[in-house]
Amino acid sequence: MTASLVNLDTCEKGDSPIARNLPPLPVAAATIILQGVMVAINLSGYLVEASADPTLRVLGRSEEYVDNSAGTAGAKSCKVRRGVFGWTNSGTTQALADLHIGRMCFAVDNQTVALRNPTGVYPVAGRIYDVDADGKVYVEHGVESDQPSGVCDLFLLAGADLSTTGQNRFVALDSSGNVVLAAPAGMVALGVLLNAPASGAVAIVRRRGPCRMLFSANVAEGVLIAVTVTSGKAKAAVNTTCDSSGASATAALTGSFIMGQTLEEATGDDDLALVDIHPMGCRPGTLA
Repeated sequence: MTASLVNLDTCEKGDSPIARNLPPLPVAAATIILQGVMVAINLSGYLVEASADPTLRVLGRSEEYVDNSAGTAGAKSCKVRRGVFGWTNSGTTQALADLHIGRMCFAVDNQTVALRNPTGVYPVAGRIYDVDADGKVYVEHGVESDQPSGVCDLFLLAGADLSTTGQNRFVALDSSGNVVLAAPAGMVALGVLLNAPASGAVAIVRRRGPCRMLFSANVAEGVLIAVTVTSGKAKAAVNTTCDSSGASATAALTGSFIMGQTLEEATGDDDLALVDIHPMGCRPGTLA
């Protein structure tokens, strides 16, 4: 099957708990989004039609036709819906059938899904929800991997240019609810930025679960981590202490808010290491 060149009337199954309309999302430069096709966020945080690009994050179905062919990135926005939608079966050796329900599938183009990704060029489309008698494949979008259900990603707008300094770093929300680098050290961060959005583009934030992130120094495997003072990088968490030896119930506490734990050693400044993000609060200096 090839990509659709016309608007589609894509079927939806209305019993998915994740079905919802997303806020209008900024469209990539020189791009047309057809109505009713599978759409995704690219690495720069802009909406495109699904295609053979493994860096894309498929979101769901476009709800309108948008022509940004003559516009810059973000000049126009498009309505997107998450849920369960029926797409064309690949019809090859990667064709999907009833026995594949519950497995992940991959986006071949803006209307076609396949069972496997043999050359590594297809992005994950979602989880197979149903395959009807005509071979139409219903895919639940918003389920991006076979990782445990505790994995949580947020899709928010960037409040600053994070295209060069931001990816794989801790981020937080500014006063307008937009994503910015996390500061100061030890703060409660939102999570780790997975892509590299410009200001106003979509930031994909790993709120909970495994990912890779940048460190400011050597940190051993299995160590609790927190935000460092250096541009949202990670450091070893500092134990919480009381500035008056616990003499007063209202005495101020100092220390790090724990954001997760290393799954492998970080060898030094700017090293990219695997971590598990699971915000835990402050760590006492003495366990009791």
